Amino acid sequence: MWYAALALTSCSQSFPSKGPGAILDLEVDPAEITVYTTPAGTEPTPFGLTAAHEDGSVDTIPEAEWTLSNSTVGTIDEHGLFTPSTENGGVSYVNARFAGVETHALLTVVYQDEVVGEGIDPAAFNVPRTAHDDLWTYPADGVNLPRNTPSLSFQWAEVGSTAARLRFRSHVTDLTVYTTGTNWTADEETWAKLVGTNAGGSVDVELSLLVGAEVWSEEIITLNVNRFDARGSIYYWSTSASGIRVIPYGGQATDFVTAGTTGYCVGCHTVRKGEIAFTYDGGNGALGVRRISDGAEIVTHDAGIYGNFNTFSPDGTKLLVAFKGALMLYDAQTGAYLQEIPTGGLATHPDWSPDGTRVAFVYRNDGEDWTFSGGRIAVMDVASDGTFGAPYVVYDPPDPYNAYYPAWSPDGDWIAFDVSTGDGYADPDAMVWVVKEDGSVVVELTAANISADLTNSLPRWGPLPDDEVMWLAFSSNRVYGNVTAGNPQLWVAGFDPERAARGEDPSWPAFWLPGQDPTQNNHIPMWAE
Repeated sequence: MWYAALALTSCSQSFPSKGPGAILDLEVDPAEITVYTTPAGTEPTPFGLTAAHEDGSVDTIPEAEWTLSNSTVGTIDEHGLFTPSTENGGVSYVNARFAGVETHALLTVVYQDEVVGEGIDPAAFNVPRTAHDDLWTYPADGVNLPRNTPSLSFQWAEVGSTAARLRFRSHVTDLTVYTTGTNWTADEETWAKLVGTNAGGSVDVELSLLVGAEVWSEEIITLNVNRFDARGSIYYWSTSASGIRVIPYGGQATDFVTAGTTGYCVGCHTVRKGEIAFTYDGGNGALGVRRISDGAEIVTHDAGIYGNFNTFSPDGTKLLVAFKGALMLYDAQTGAYLQEIPTGGLATHPDWSPDGTRVAFVYRNDGEDWTFSGGRIAVMDVASDGTFGAPYVVYDPPDPYNAYYPAWSPDGDWIAFDVSTGDGYADPDAMVWVVKEDGSVVVELTAANISADLTNSLPRWGPLPDDEVMWLAFSSNRVYGNVTAGNPQLWVAGFDPERAARGEDPSWPAFWLPGQDPTQNNHIPMWAE
């Protein structure tokens, strides 16, 4: 404001930058403080500023240039009076500038709120709590979420409770919710406050249940909130829909290509560069390719091309297809046959690396492209002129295990894949592993898998928003809280490449992908921008 600028100019003339009266240092008081705010607001907090001069004198500065490094926490005026936000908490530097000298203080704003369901008396929870195990049914402790993940459904066991208290706490949040039933999902505004304020950090969630006159509680669980959003859409095969459905991350599932729109069963798909390739009619069926934007057919059902698993080159011009143990290369724009790629054995499950320089695939024993034994993860280089090099194995599992469904990470450093003792198709003991692109490190995603009886199948990576945490989607028959009884659904887990490089479990516990129909059977989550 113009009058503030005049005042600053006048004060600057009173305290020269050189000479005996020059300012040596500024100090904000308090230097560090935590304040609390609510939806109804709270009293403003004054900050003071003192100047130390070279001649040893100290003065109080009545007006200065005050700013906040994080403007979402509130506002501050020219006198240093801070008014907290009524919508969220956060951490900010309180910056003060006077006569060319700057300093700052550290401010933490804790947002407090209480949501009380109809007919619930919060005072009923003011009794000693009794510790109990296995009250939480969802989410898992330690789960890691992209910032734009819709509200989780917090769920707990049916133990005869008449009310529940959920308390969400972090260094900037203190939200208490009183509700009934066995689940609670935050409304959009409340959830945005929770994840937006705590992005890049974590929130502890405490559960207490009112059972008769007692209050039962369990260990606190922690939610980690990534500082970035997840991107792209997940195209998946739903046997319930007899075709492919799509979920824009954070949105709702819709039908994309199904038996209802094509007249044929559709599955075994891949997505890249605005196009989707898939197989009609089940195993050894016809290959189809469509443009995503308008659904236009590029390769039709009657084109005479057949394939079971396929992968686009990164530029979308070529399509590598597995068919009866061979890898066949086609022009992705015309469907024209180009060549068979020599592999020296039976091959299936190809996946092209993001930079186009390598292809991962599976060497298999006798059987079909989708059911076989002896699966080994192999890689072959792709030269700049489009020629394919000699394959080399990066992971050969010990007997009696089978390795299959390789998928390149978005940075090209890792290959996710499945390991099981079965034939590779919906094996109950399927577990997700990763191998370094050169085969030097192999590690299981233990936290994401949970156990070997959940059909943790066909992992696929999300687009790369952050090289510190990447995301993997996969299908699993695990129970989703109180909602599903174990039908296959899509789950997402965070992946830490630094932990993987050390040979440690790189995963966080998985969360159910919001937006899908929990009554359907969902598989093959292909994640693309």
